[in-house]
Amino acid sequence: MGTIDTELILRELVYNIAEELNYTDAKIDVQEITTGGANYSSALYEATISEANKDKLEFFAKVAVVGEVARSQFPLALFDIERFAYNDLLKKYAKIQDKNNLHDDNRLVWPKFYGCNPKLYEETIVLENLAKKGYVTYNRLKSIDWAYASKAVESLAKFHALSIAYGEENPEEYAKLMAKMKFKSSGVQEMGNAYEKLAGMALAVTKDENKERLKKYIEKKGSLVNMTKFYQPTGIKLLTHGDYRPSNLMHKTKEDGTIHVIPVDFQTITAGSPIIDLIYLIFTGSDEEFRRQHYEQLVEHYYQELTRALRNLNLDIDKHYPRKNFDNDLKDFLPFGLILGVFTLPVITVEAENAPTLQGEDGINSMVISKTSNLYPERLNGIVNDYIRWGIL
Repeated sequence: MGTIDTELILRELVYNIAEELNYTDAKIDVQEITTGGANYSSALYEATISEANKDKLEFFAKVAVVGEVARSQFPLALFDIERFAYNDLLKKYAKIQDKNNLHDDNRLVWPKFYGCNPKLYEETIVLENLAKKGYVTYNRLKSIDWAYASKAVESLAKFHALSIAYGEENPEEYAKLMAKMKFKSSGVQEMGNAYEKLAGMALAVTKDENKERLKKYIEKKGSLVNMTKFYQPTGIKLLTHGDYRPSNLMHKTKEDGTIHVIPVDFQTITAGSPIIDLIYLIFTGSDEEFRRQHYEQLVEHYYQELTRALRNLNLDIDKHYPRKNFDNDLKDFLPFGLILGVFTLPVITVEAENAPTLQGEDGINSMVISKTSNLYPERLNGIVNDYIRWGIL
């Protein structure tokens, strides 16, 4: 596969969008942007369409830059999933919210979708530019705080509740979709080599007094195969976000001082347990101090918000996710946070100049970065301390 001119690909799509929206003499501007090491699968751009006597349109766009090797190794069709989300799923969710006459404060919000290019190796998606409305991404090198985490959990609960509502309204259609979106473990073997290296990196920075505990846990229970079992739950299944971390959310502070959080990345939607998303947010976005102060509080807040979100959709939490089931799932899924930390923290905490790319022949192995940040040992040891305190290590 040769080098892809991502800007040219995007310009062609934006030109087509301009035509569709009757901008006949439009000026199109495209500027590449960076997320400072937070994005690995796409080239990111801001684009505008402007014309005299017409509203200026401001876009955020992603053009795929994942190479052949990484695509063959990854168990999810990232770009197909995101196109499905905007072209189909989120439209259904919008209708569900409209049908239930949800007030703005009770609605899940996502970026407006303008268009896409589905061609292999040129996959592109164009959305409204939320940054122009004052939304920003959270600093991935800082721990989330309660003000942000509580609102991120509220948006997550709404996302999960809409999946449950979809299943209630269209059970046969939903069942087919859930079967289609089931996590496929076939590609996991390709990731095994990378995971072994990441486990070695984790052990190398673990404090001496805890090193043997973590080593034994990884050998007995912390394998990649065991990690995939969390994606095949026997309990409640719904459409999960799959990568619910601060880098995939945008937020802004409203006039009343509260924070509004919008999910903006839907490449990893999967049929699975809602606990996966909750754990993802907690263990990729927070440090040990936050979890000591707020872990139980945040878990409780999620369940109460899911209860409220379901009630707003005229659904009963006791029917769909009784508290006993939630508590049992939380206990069963808690070890996932430790394995997740081993697998993701090197990349999540990497300095921008050392961030990996998925374009080359190394594929998934490029995620095993050669130079980790000073934050990595701190975050990793914080998770190890948590799991010792909780009696899992």
